[in-house]
Amino acid sequence: MSLESTPYEPSRRYLLEIAYDGTNYSGWQIQPHCVAVQQRVQEVLSKLYAGLPIHLIGSSRTDAGVHAQRFAASYLTPVRPEIPPEKVMRAANRLLPPDIKLRSIREMPLEFHARYDALGKAYTYVLNLGEPSPFTDRYTWRPIHRIDVEKLRAAAPMLTGTHDYSSFVVERSMIEEAVRTIYRIEVQEFGQFCCVTFVGNGFLYKMIRCLMGTLEAAGAGKLTPADVRRILEACDRSVAPETAPPQGLFLMKVFYSPEERDSFRLESLPFC
Repeated sequence: MSLESTPYEPSRRYLLEIAYDGTNYSGWQIQPHCVAVQQRVQEVLSKLYAGLPIHLIGSSRTDAGVHAQRFAASYLTPVRPEIPPEKVMRAANRLLPPDIKLRSIREMPLEFHARYDALGKAYTYVLNLGEPSPFTDRYTWRPIHRIDVEKLRAAAPMLTGTHDYSSFVVERSMIEEAVRTIYRIEVQEFGQFCCVTFVGNGFLYKMIRCLMGTLEAAGAGKLTPADVRRILEACDRSVAPETAPPQGLFLMKVFYSPEERDSFRLESLPFC
C-alpha cells in the first residue's frame, strides 16, 4: 500500500489513541459547517509541527454524540521538526480542549494503515437502570421501560457470529456489504448501570446503536431471544426496533493483533 500524499517529506508514522467526549462534536470525521474531533486534533498537531498541515487517518468514524476511550488514528511526521512521541503527547494534551485527550502514541511502520490494518473493535453501550443524573445522562441511555438484565443477556448471543446485519444498519442502500462478525457480546452490571460490550471485526453505520435498540426491547420483555434471531435473519431494517441514542455509546479500543482483541475485557464504567 502506497503512502498518502503529504506536502512535506514523511519521516515516521505515529499511531495515536484518542479519548474524547463526543457531546459537542459532529463525530470523528471532518464535515462542512460542523466541528469534528479530527479537526481539533489536526489543528493542534499542525501547531506542534511549525504550521505544516498534518492529516490524521482514522480507524473508523464515530457518529455525532458518540464517545471514545481509545479511538485510533495515525499520521506521517515531517523530517523537521522532529518531535519524540512522548513530547508530542505532552504538548498536544496541553493544547487540546478538555473534552479531547491523547491516551497513547507510538511509532508504527510507514506502511501501517489505521483503518485497513485493524483486526477489530470493541464498543460499549451504557444503560442507566436507576435514577437520572446530570452527571451521567450525557454518557448513558435511561430507557423508559423497566429492563430485566437477564432477559437482555439471554438475547445477546442471538446476535453473535458471522451474519448479514442488514436489519441493523441505517441507510443500507449506501453499503455494499453488510456481512460482519461479532465475536462476543458481554453484559455486565456496575451498580445501577448495565454495560453491553460488542467485540467484532468491524461495524457498519449506526450498527451498534441499532443492535442496542433491539437488545433494549428484549430486556424490556417486548422481544424473546427467538424474536431477536428472526429479526437478524430477516435482513430488513423495518422489522427491528428503533435505533438507540448516541450518548450511551463508547468506542473502547481498536485492535491490531488477535491477542489484544481476544483478551479485551471491560473493567469499569467507560466514563469513570
